[in-house]
Amino acid sequence: MGVALFVAESSSEIMGGSALASWRPVVILLGIVGGIMVLLWARGEAGDHDNALARFLLRGPGALARVTGLPAWAAVAVVGTFGGLLVAGYGFYTDVAYHVAYGRDETLFTAPHTAIFVGLCLIAASSFLGIATAHLERADVGVRLSGIRVPWSLLPLTVLGTSAVLGFPIDELWHAQYGVDVTMWSPPHMLMIMGAAMSGTAVWLVLAEAGAAAHESKRNLALHAITATLAIQGLAAPLGEFSFGVPQFQQLYHPVIVMIGGGALVAARLVLGRGWTLGVLVISFALSQIDALLLADSSPVATVEPMLWLGSAVAIELVALVFGTDRVLRFAVVSGLGVATVGLATEWWWNSTYAWQPWTTSLLPEVLLVAAPAAVAMAVVAAGFGGALTWRRDLVPAPAILGGLVVIFVALAVPLPRTVSEVAAAVTVHEQGEGLATIEARLDPPDAAEDARWFIAAAWQGGGNQVSDMRHLGNGHYVSEEPIEVDGGWKSMLRLHVGSDMMAVPLRMPADPEFGLDAIPLEDRTQPFESERHYLLRETTDGPQGLAIAVRLLYAALTVAFLAAMIVASRRVAMARAPVTDEARRGEVPAGV
Repeated sequence: MGVALFVAESSSEIMGGSALASWRPVVILLGIVGGIMVLLWARGEAGDHDNALARFLLRGPGALARVTGLPAWAAVAVVGTFGGLLVAGYGFYTDVAYHVAYGRDETLFTAPHTAIFVGLCLIAASSFLGIATAHLERADVGVRLSGIRVPWSLLPLTVLGTSAVLGFPIDELWHAQYGVDVTMWSPPHMLMIMGAAMSGTAVWLVLAEAGAAAHESKRNLALHAITATLAIQGLAAPLGEFSFGVPQFQQLYHPVIVMIGGGALVAARLVLGRGWTLGVLVISFALSQIDALLLADSSPVATVEPMLWLGSAVAIELVALVFGTDRVLRFAVVSGLGVATVGLATEWWWNSTYAWQPWTTSLLPEVLLVAAPAAVAMAVVAAGFGGALTWRRDLVPAPAILGGLVVIFVALAVPLPRTVSEVAAAVTVHEQGEGLATIEARLDPPDAAEDARWFIAAAWQGGGNQVSDMRHLGNGHYVSEEPIEVDGGWKSMLRLHVGSDMMAVPLRMPADPEFGLDAIPLEDRTQPFESERHYLLRETTDGPQGLAIAVRLLYAALTVAFLAAMIVASRRVAMARAPVTDEARRGEVPAGV
């Protein structure tokens, strides 16, 4: 314990004394996970395997099997992934908050980074331990690869866990070559984020292959409900860009990703039954409070929930009530339309009122053309996945599922470009004392911000995050609604987002000798807008293009590998369990029983 306290004190000094740097929550989480593992092996039974080492290794999985009611291989994969997501999720939240509030960290293994790495390793280890357990127990599941029994559902989980762990050393190499890119959506970061975020979906398939019908017992129902929540939450993981208030990609991504998550609730309705789309939201809210409990509200960065999904859940429940769920493709399409209308309206109300960068009518044409179809497409894909989870192969035609995936990828590709137009700003700084200033700007041309998705004065990395809307006084004349921080370590700029244009004019940047960056003084200036990445990612450097291409190709290859593994595993699981649900497919018993 003395070592832990020393590390905590040292880390706190290195990282500015922020509670985000504290090792205490990490030690608590790892202590809980480690204690459970030791207890399981202590209380487990050796089994009847003829190999002494195998008997020892099966003690923990055997104990987990008794607790969960799952086969031992599945229990290891499910519980291990749950623990990994808990630890990595805490590390992810605190790491993003720290970078937003304070900028880069000085060491690799900070408390947040350690939590992320250990959590990702737990996810990867869960898949490999699940495979080892299935092989040692001679479980009658999956496929034999080089003589080893591999459950089908552990193939996608293995791809995800491996991808997530690979992302950590690749991220360190990336920073060494290109400097510090304080953004969630860099290729190495996305390897880690999506590797962890999508693991809930893979674990849901593990439950199906294990034969754990959702309504067979309360224990199974609880496992399915928690897993469904993690799977759907994972789809929204990239929205941290918007919940922390420093998005570096087009705002259109916000409604697109929210609509994709809303459409995914269709799977929860098919598997869990009536009312459970709302039940998933309740569990999601409860899980979101874990970080707040561990941090005791001490984070210097306020976050805004980037999605509600309440309207989407209500719409799906109403569609099920009116149309039923027997004709699943019809149910999916109509539910998707409900998400794209009622669900979108709810999200619009929430985010136009509470988001860091509120939604405005400038989003409307693209949202209707891009985000709304994505909701319908995801509902169709989710219905197909729900068929595999309930062991029914004939619910959604394969061409419809593939078409849905194409629409989703197109919707994610449309907002990708970030451009710059010829716009200049004459900036006047009105210092208010105590390190605060009100910002006045005159744009050329005057109408440059009339259809802006946001035009803001922003400050970050000085101990928090600030966003002040630029209020239009007429004829291209704007003033910040509130003063912003402009001294100390704060970086401040004007940010203008119109269509695909994402541009900035600096207000003040402190010197950074480590990267050879001179200070940008706080003063009145007239200059053109530039790509905002030049200032948001000020510490990045030019590096070898080959590495960037290789990492992006690796990310694409692992994405394809995961999708291929999910498609193959889903089909195989449904085929293996299909005879169990002949009655269900004739409508004699509810789906999932």
